[in-house]
Amino acid sequence: MRAIGNTPLIKLNHLPGSDSADVFVKWEGANPTGSMKDRMALSMIEGAERRGDLKPGGCVVEYTGGSTGSSLAMVCATRGYKARFVSSNGFSEEKLQTMRAFGAEVEIIHADGGILTADVINRMIARAKDLADKPGTFWPDQVNNLDNKLGYHGMAREIISQIDGPIDEFVMAAGGGGCISGNAEILKDHNPKTRVIAIEPYHVRNISGGDTSGSHKLEGIGLSFVPSILRRDLIDHVVSVKDEDAYWGARSLARCEGLLGGITSGANIWTALQRARELGPGKKIVTVVIDTGLRYLNNDLYR
Repeated sequence: MRAIGNTPLIKLNHLPGSDSADVFVKWEGANPTGSMKDRMALSMIEGAERRGDLKPGGCVVEYTGGSTGSSLAMVCATRGYKARFVSSNGFSEEKLQTMRAFGAEVEIIHADGGILTADVINRMIARAKDLADKPGTFWPDQVNNLDNKLGYHGMAREIISQIDGPIDEFVMAAGGGGCISGNAEILKDHNPKTRVIAIEPYHVRNISGGDTSGSHKLEGIGLSFVPSILRRDLIDHVVSVKDEDAYWGARSLARCEGLLGGITSGANIWTALQRARELGPGKKIVTVVIDTGLRYLNNDLYR
């Protein structure tokens, strides 16, 4: 598992204008499954092993959009655990197939028209709870698992070591709460002046306290609740991003910078560029390309 982490930090050369702050992206597609979730999957499994919650021959159950599931399935494959995950047709087929490729059993909760809603996520959670009642089963329960955010402490330390001078803002989509919280804990401890900007879907505003009944295409975020591990006290500002702006961010990143990311990574890019214009030259913003865009070639993102 030493291949997890130590991913590149890349400065965007073309998208930020001359009147903007510098924007750097943490390229998490360099992890073994092509996703930052490898970090938290390893952290959660190792934590469960230390506590005795997961024993040899055990089964790992989780609800997932596919990135967490792919990472968990990969770690389970290396340690001899079974994996059974609950997902939805609202997530990319590449993610579902990646979980299966690592040997996981994947149960699908139907989303009408492939559109994600908070209700779809809630049904996924309910089914995972049912499966977790079986003997010999470990449910990481990622949105309530402190090992999730601890898995991202290493990412923050890498960022600090890879960039010269202070980081003015860290921009990140707030899904399960692990990445944004884990990074914020280390970045703000290193420099209390670093601002943390959280992103949520425009039509499912669970972080800012708005309506959560809408639908969106930003995979991995937009829950109907606020995850218990989310450090809201470390968030300085919340930005709600529309699907079309996230699509623009992902497509522009590919066509102008040569980096392939997914839809939610596009939301990170779009927001980071807005913030960069607001902060102006001489400032530094860091955001994350969450996973490789190769997982999204069969949907409408790059068509």
